[in-house]
Amino acid sequence: MANVLTSAVSMNTQIKRLSLLALATSIAFSVLFLSYPRLASSLSYLPVEAALKRHWEDFPITERQFPVLINFAQKSIQKLDQARYWQGLGWLYYLQAYTLQVNTPAGQQSLGQSQNAFESTLKKSPADPASWLRLAWIHYYLSHDRNSVVKTLKMSIYTGRAEQYLILDRLALSLRFTDDFEEQDLPLIRDQIQLAWRFYQKDLLAFMESGDIDQGALLGLIANTDPELAMEIEGKL
Repeated sequence: MANVLTSAVSMNTQIKRLSLLALATSIAFSVLFLSYPRLASSLSYLPVEAALKRHWEDFPITERQFPVLINFAQKSIQKLDQARYWQGLGWLYYLQAYTLQVNTPAGQQSLGQSQNAFESTLKKSPADPASWLRLAWIHYYLSHDRNSVVKTLKMSIYTGRAEQYLILDRLALSLRFTDDFEEQDLPLIRDQIQLAWRFYQKDLLAFMESGDIDQGALLGLIANTDPELAMEIEGKL
């Protein structure tokens, strides 16, 4: 009788272990199934991430590389519809447009595709000042309504006023559209001038001397509101 009871207990224990093993296996497969799109999209995006990083480090992406990298970014989006993949795709099309020359039909087409990608980025991640700024430049290069440029510039400032790496690039475009900003919005540009002078004084002067930043527009904007700063900048030119 004792042997029968022992066998029954042993069998129940084995059944419980097998049930737990089956449950653990089921959970493991479920987790793997759910995480696969994220893993697969990340793997597809690795070449894009690496190429863009090298591009910013002064190893430019070549014209022949763009189609391959664009394909990788698109595959990542198909697997997992994430903002960072759209942003990467936007940058690839934008940089490709520069390679093709922005004023050519091919360059303009690439800019249009870049616009679509950055707009998709901002639908998913609206608080992204870098994408707003890139979209503003695209509106400019595609000769869109001037108000479109101003609106996207303002969004870039609102979402990242003190993002230092954006300030000079944002100022270079903003000063081309000072007449299109409403009076109450001009302090936004003046603030960017003050920040540029604080963080990037040498670069700001170099940009002004090269013509990348409109010297007359910049000084004219602060002459009355901040004459001391205007005189200081003029003194360094």
